[in-house]
Amino acid sequence: MSTIIAANQPAYLGATTNVYAADPGLPTLGQALDDTTADNPSAASASTNVTLSDEAKAYLASASAGAADQPAATLAANARAWFDQQYDALGISSARLNGQTAVDLTGQSRTTLAAVAANVGGLFSADESAAAAGELQHRFNDAMRPYVVIARHTGDYASLYKSASDYLDQAGAVERGTATWQQQRQALVEGAAAARTSFGKVPDTGNKSDPVRALLDSSTPANSASANDVAAQARALLDDQINHAKDNGQELVFNPKRKTGQQADLSPFNNRMLATVALNQEGTFSTDEVRAAKTELDQRRRSSLLSALNSSNGSNTSAGSLAMIKQYASMSAEERSVLGVTNDVMNRLVQSYKSATTVQSSLSSLLSSGTGTGISSYF
Repeated sequence: MSTIIAANQPAYLGATTNVYAADPGLPTLGQALDDTTADNPSAASASTNVTLSDEAKAYLASASAGAADQPAATLAANARAWFDQQYDALGISSARLNGQTAVDLTGQSRTTLAAVAANVGGLFSADESAAAAGELQHRFNDAMRPYVVIARHTGDYASLYKSASDYLDQAGAVERGTATWQQQRQALVEGAAAARTSFGKVPDTGNKSDPVRALLDSSTPANSASANDVAAQARALLDDQINHAKDNGQELVFNPKRKTGQQADLSPFNNRMLATVALNQEGTFSTDEVRAAKTELDQRRRSSLLSALNSSNGSNTSAGSLAMIKQYASMSAEERSVLGVTNDVMNRLVQSYKSATTVQSSLSSLLSSGTGTGISSYF
């Protein structure tokens, strides 16, 4: 079963700038995405009602599924043992060093993190609780970013608040029992009510516990380094490889078909660095370096998009559009420029998502009512 992404719009991403004009063999991001949607059927007309899909809710709940049924004391004891093991392995004594989290919490369930943040049993230091609370906040922000994009393109901030409420409602008993959760949940109720009376702009409730307003007001770039700093770092990494190749009596090469020379390794480069090299705004990178960076960036983004789309195969038809919106939300400005992701592209993605959620909502209502004639008349 294929996923409906942007039916009847096979060229909707064709509006992207073709940054590979000098190298027609490379696909643009739009072409990569079009490959996944060419055979999709039509979607219905758009609606202003944007809701969190069942699949999205299930995904948001998955982080706590493994530990959801464990008593709080068990969660805390297991987390205490995990922290101690991390300290032994890493040779450190705190979860935070120099103001930064020093242990990898990404593998911990949401329920476990809540137990640590709440200091269940008094087993955790202030740094450990702060690190867990920070990870919980990061996951909320990450889950909400595509809905922020949708709200900003539609003006429907009430649905953003509804999505945030759905996320909070996936919390386990420990998290629900905290003052933070209760204050945030009430703030979201108030924010949603205010948003419904002021369509097109963010409501200002003045509630400091409002996590949506805090996210909207925060600086969104994950990497706050300047463009010049990123370019300098990329240049230094490339120069280091060039020098090592010379030490070995070889030339650093960027064409995998070359039989001689030392092949460049772009794996240490994050996507923003690759995009900076590809843009080459200061002219500090060679033609080969620019071409290799473009190729690597396109391959990474294509792979991540296809992975996101494949994960939604056979599920709710809005999941594909939401996955692509989430990919957009995670891009740096440099990536969007290189890959040709324009505001028009996002408008079409949001329109597709709205159309899909409208169809799903209508079908769910008809099926739940048991009126088969209603379904046939709908089509």
